[in-house]
Amino acid sequence: MFLLHFAEIITLLVVEANRYYHDHLDRSDKGPSSLPDVSEAEMLVFLALTIQMGHCIRDKLTDYWSRAENFHTNFYGNAMKRDTFFHSLHFLHFTNKHE
Repeated sequence: MFLLHFAEIITLLVVEANRYYHDHLDRSDKGPSSLPDVSEAEMLVFLALTIQMGHCIRDKLTDYWSRAENFHTNFYGNAMKRDTFFHSLHFLHFTNKHE
């Protein structure tokens, strides 16, 4: 049901996040990145994890992937790697800033 209503929005988020990511790479002197573009499947998992985080509040975002006994929850690490989540978060973009 979610996809029926939000498929266009998910596609927009993926296109704009990847555009913003490539703009960042073009401005960077670090050379090519080993991180791939965000896919629609990853964007859906990213959004699902973000919603889930509202039900299980932690002090820091990294705590969701912590291996410390008092924080450890397999759900987040099994759904998406921490670095992939932060990559998606860092480049989350909703519009083309060049238009």
